[in-house]
Amino acid sequence: MKKIDLHAHYISPGFSKFLYDYFDGKGDGVATPKFSPEGYLELMARMEIEYGVLSISSPHISVAPDEEMINLAKEVNAYATEFKHKYPEQLGFFATLPLPLVKESIETIDTALDQQGALGFTLPTNARCIYVGDDRLDKVLAKLDERHAVVALHPNEPKPNIEAMSDVVPAPLMEFIFDTTRTVIYMSQNNVFSKYTNIKWIIPHCGALLPVIAQRVAMGNKMFGSERKPDDLEQVMKELYFDLAGKVLPYQLPNIAQCVDMDKIVYGSDAPYTTDQVVTMLADELESTELISRHELEKMLYDNGKQLLKSINEK
Repeated sequence: MKKIDLHAHYISPGFSKFLYDYFDGKGDGVATPKFSPEGYLELMARMEIEYGVLSISSPHISVAPDEEMINLAKEVNAYATEFKHKYPEQLGFFATLPLPLVKESIETIDTALDQQGALGFTLPTNARCIYVGDDRLDKVLAKLDERHAVVALHPNEPKPNIEAMSDVVPAPLMEFIFDTTRTVIYMSQNNVFSKYTNIKWIIPHCGALLPVIAQRVAMGNKMFGSERKPDDLEQVMKELYFDLAGKVLPYQLPNIAQCVDMDKIVYGSDAPYTTDQVVTMLADELESTELISRHELEKMLYDNGKQLLKSINEK
């Protein structure tokens, strides 16, 4: 079945060096996979992926000191601009911001959209433990809202982590799911979604634990009360996009399908961190499932992503 891939990653030479310098080549406890645009194009051909939007994954570049981080953000975005120009019919990218630096991030937003052709941005759930939704990032979100940007969240393991646990359970297995959930709830409690209504948000990994916890949050807000008057998380979820990166069957996808807009579920391979073999296995599971109708599946894998890209290109 045809696909639009909205959650895949690239690794620039500068980002590869960053992972080696700060994590001994094992960011998030995972060895840095090999990447080339041509290698991803080969995967696209095998998987019937018509178009792929690539981004930088975690760990976020904010681990580096300010000046190094700013230069690295420029390098990774310039690298993506090159492969976008080389393969314009097949590849696009979400740009990286040097968060939590506000002035530099705002400048990067305009440069990425106006000069580099970025389709949107990938924001880490937290940068130096400053979470999306923190008042200190309001000016950045205001700029993204002004530009009607598409913003994909990506989990970033909070620091300091629980070393005894992370040594046994790598961050992508558990903490990624928790930090995505934590961030979206925090954003909702801080009225990010009602304040910045022009941003189109993509939540990774099929919404993480949001379908499980959304009603608990809503009930708690009513029970305990809040002067802040948080956004209605259950309603917010109907307005967000969710990608299918990761293991979403047999439980996660049918669960989230009950509480979100089915026209806003999009495909994500999570390559190359998810190996080609596993990308193929997960796609086979999706294409053969009887838990979702064939019509809805075609929309998730292709039509919804195609429509989102069309809305970006029409701006």
